[in-house]
Amino acid sequence: MSWLKKILPTITNVVKKNIPEGLWSKCPKCESTLYEEELKQLTYVCPNCDHHMRISARVRLESFLDVDG
Repeated sequence: MSWLKKILPTITNVVKKNIPEGLWSKCPKCESTLYEEELKQLTYVCPNCDHHMRISARVRLESFLDVDG
């Protein structure tokens, strides 16, 4: 039996952790991983390289208009 056949069953039995989508983002310029809530507070600008990420028009308007009325 080859050593590869001994390793493969242990690799397939690894359980992946359940990480919800939209919790982390990756900067397209410096490729650092950023927490989505922190990124929202920084108005979608990477704190490492100052790259401005694309956001929708609605998010942009909500960032500087009074949403409550």
